[in-house]
Amino acid sequence: MNMAYRWFLGLKFRDSVPHHSTICWNRKHRFKDSNIFQDIFDEIVLQAMNHKMVGGRVLFTDSTHLKANASKHKFTREEVEVETREYIEELNKAIEEDRVAHGKKAFKGKESSE
Repeated sequence: MNMAYRWFLGLKFRDSVPHHSTICWNRKHRFKDSNIFQDIFDEIVLQAMNHKMVGGRVLFTDSTHLKANASKHKFTREEVEVETREYIEELNKAIEEDRVAHGKKAFKGKESSE
């Protein structure tokens, strides 16, 4: 077993380690109608704030829910031909148009050795 995990739980080297499903089982059955996990989380956040580890002013979350479309049996094979020189010219043109639109000087890129 991982020694850091044992240390975190306060276990000695020869102490038995809880089964990996213990927390899940407790959450689903023993503490089903309890706020204990929310209270523990809130206490950890409070301690982190008291130690200036987090500010607690801004919260960023990502909760995008999309149906997975990752079947390895459904795909379209396409061959795309890209000419490097044309692609670079297209990028340079887009950069130049953006610079003009924002009132900036013309971009002086590297001269081609061809």
